[in-house]
Amino acid sequence: MNASDPSANASSPGVVQAAAPMAAERQRALARLRAVIVLALLLPALGFAAVALYLYRQELADARQRVDRAARIEQEHALKLFETNEMLLQRMLDLLGDAPETELLAHGASLHERLRRMAAELPQVQGLFINGADSRSLANSRVHPPPRDIDFSDREWYRAHRNGGAQVYVTQQIVSRITGEPAFDMSRRREFADGTFAGSVHVSLRPQYLTDFYRELDTAIAGLRTVVLRADGHVLARWPGEVSGEPVSPNTRLMQLMASGATAGDDEGLSPFDGVSRLRSFRKLGKYPLYVVTAIDRERVLADWRKRCGLLALFVFPTALGFAAMAWLALRRTRQELDAATRLDDERERRQRVELALMQSQKLEAMGRLTGGVAHDFNNLLMVVNSNLYVHRRLCPDVADSPQLAAIERAVGSGAKLTRQLLAFARKQALLPERMILQERLPALLDLLRPLLGSSIGLSCEVAAGTAPIEVDAAELELALINVALNARDAMQGSGSLRVHARNASGDEVSGVGACVVIEVSDSGPGFDPATVDRAFEPFFTTKPLGQGTGLGLSQVQALCQSAGATARVDNAAEGGARVRMYFRRAESSPVAAAEGASAPRKLDCRLLLVEDDDAVAQATCELLESMGCRVHHVGSGRAAMHHLESHAGAVDVVLSDIEMPGDIDGIALAGELQRWHAAPPVVLMTGYAVRLEQAVRQRLEVLPKPCSPAVLAEALGKAAARSRAARAAAADQPADTSAI
Repeated sequence: MNASDPSANASSPGVVQAAAPMAAERQRALARLRAVIVLALLLPALGFAAVALYLYRQELADARQRVDRAARIEQEHALKLFETNEMLLQRMLDLLGDAPETELLAHGASLHERLRRMAAELPQVQGLFINGADSRSLANSRVHPPPRDIDFSDREWYRAHRNGGAQVYVTQQIVSRITGEPAFDMSRRREFADGTFAGSVHVSLRPQYLTDFYRELDTAIAGLRTVVLRADGHVLARWPGEVSGEPVSPNTRLMQLMASGATAGDDEGLSPFDGVSRLRSFRKLGKYPLYVVTAIDRERVLADWRKRCGLLALFVFPTALGFAAMAWLALRRTRQELDAATRLDDERERRQRVELALMQSQKLEAMGRLTGGVAHDFNNLLMVVNSNLYVHRRLCPDVADSPQLAAIERAVGSGAKLTRQLLAFARKQALLPERMILQERLPALLDLLRPLLGSSIGLSCEVAAGTAPIEVDAAELELALINVALNARDAMQGSGSLRVHARNASGDEVSGVGACVVIEVSDSGPGFDPATVDRAFEPFFTTKPLGQGTGLGLSQVQALCQSAGATARVDNAAEGGARVRMYFRRAESSPVAAAEGASAPRKLDCRLLLVEDDDAVAQATCELLESMGCRVHHVGSGRAAMHHLESHAGAVDVVLSDIEMPGDIDGIALAGELQRWHAAPPVVLMTGYAVRLEQAVRQRLEVLPKPCSPAVLAEALGKAAARSRAARAAAADQPADTSAI
């Protein structure tokens, strides 16, 4: 349903028809500026990310190349070192020949001197040592005489040479028992001519010789780390750091690569010494079971990469933010300008809507005046027919039940209903609340909606058992249902279902108004949005396009419910679609108009003054009243009625007057004047419509519709005559005022 009155059908002006494309173009302009802001931030960010990724990969590749280059240098350096020492071992073996241990010991001094001179030329050599088959020292380059009391049989090299091991044996890093210095030995087995084991010759090397070289290399390649180790994981030299006696675990990836037979390779992983992630390169030292491993910290490499990225970010992001800020300022200024243009368009549209609503209301007012005048005159004609029909039945009882008279009576009833609908449309219908039993009346009222909704919209009605009667003006209820139904039809776009359900309202639905009955109208349309729910009952508020609604439909519904002592609400039904609930207070008593169905008019015995400007209506009414037993005097205006009452004080029991009459005193004014008189007769008004209905209600005047049945007229006049007689009797019983005697 829409919060609008569908009665307006004026076409929209060209400027309003162009409002939607203009608004769409404005939104596209804002969207383009938002896209510029996003791109100003996104494109530099994406470019920065791409360059950073490229630099990241390049930095890692460069680091691997540096590490591999360092590994090649260290391999070449270490390989020359070990080859030189191997030649030195061979010279020592050539020097000894097949000389037995006794001869070597006998010439120990000269042997020591020669060994000393050989070692003095080589800075990497800590000492040259000759051991016998019993593992004890025969000669060395460090001290003389040699310490014969030291037993080297527990050394790994001794066991290896005694068992006929490799030609060259490299020990792990050890502490010399002769000098007490850290060292690692290269040794060879010494044999006699017959191949028997004659002992071993040793070159003891300083690990510092290697670490000094690695330290110098570190100055050229910052952060470089180097390790020389045997294939079994024992470390010979390490820079930086100290060498522990524990070998590298064979479960590490580096050791697994070496164990697989690889002579060179690159690796990345955690260091077995301190757990730091590093880039590594390893190379085997020729035929020796030795490897040189170079590594560099991954974080050090990434630190350089982060530094370069930071410098790049200092250029990229401020520039991007500057462009984004410029675009944002343009967006802000554009939004302000578009908002101003939108407010101008909204104001222009609102003004045009008000102008259209005013034009429509003027059209409705003109049509209402015409319709109201025609209906009023038609009601007078119906009053004449109805009154004469009653008189004819009284005068000719033999034809009172004839089909012809019954047809005339039905026609009068249909005509009265038609004029009430016309007056309700013209908003000039006097509100005549009646006691309405919804189980009987609501299905009949909905018959008005079926032609309006069309065949493609299903209409259903349900009144719950036990629903209490309500007191409401039938024509206003019809108009409210029409307004709601037409709004629902437009919302459903001509296809769907409309359901009307009446029931007693629960105690907590409406507070402060007592027991209520609710008439609920729900459709299968899209429902209300929250903004529409809040403003649905505002006059002139509509969700329809300009020219297709005045926004007065639901405001009429709310006004009807408030006049009936309750309220109206709109929301969305739980099963979907919009829902309008109209609340009415339960009827407690039946007004005069509800006596329409009284069987026969009562006999009256009263003196009545009839005030009616239409002679035909006056004549028919006089005959009707006289047939009921009234003594009637007729005047044609309110002024004439005042003159008659002034000259015939006490000769009139009841005044029956039409509301609309020529002159300066109409029916309401006449009743108001008589209320100020002492012992004035009561006034019963008759009307087809009343433009000053609120004034009549405030004065609590009794109003009968035109045409009304003789039974209703007789009932109202009888009660008024009874009040008049009671007032005169009360006045006669009061003692005379003797204060002037």
